[in-house]
Amino acid sequence: MMKAMEECVIEAAITGDYGIALEAFTLNPLVQSGRNGKRVLDELLVAHEKYLPQFKMKIKELKEQGIETDDPVVKELLNKNL
Repeated sequence: MMKAMEECVIEAAITGDYGIALEAFTLNPLVQSGRNGKRVLDELLVAHEKYLPQFKMKIKELKEQGIETDDPVVKELLNKNL
């Protein structure tokens, strides 16, 4: 299962395909539910926007939906442009 998840991560990173990225989170045995996986993925994409140009359109959509990270440490780092 981990190998399939890793292959999905690689494909999503190359193509910028949100559906494949979400599938990777769904396959990951450490993610307890699809809902949690989607939330984590969405927050990660928004938090790492400057490093993920292949997801530009999806990140724009997520931001328009009001998605942002809830983690105070991540918020602090983002405020410092780190």
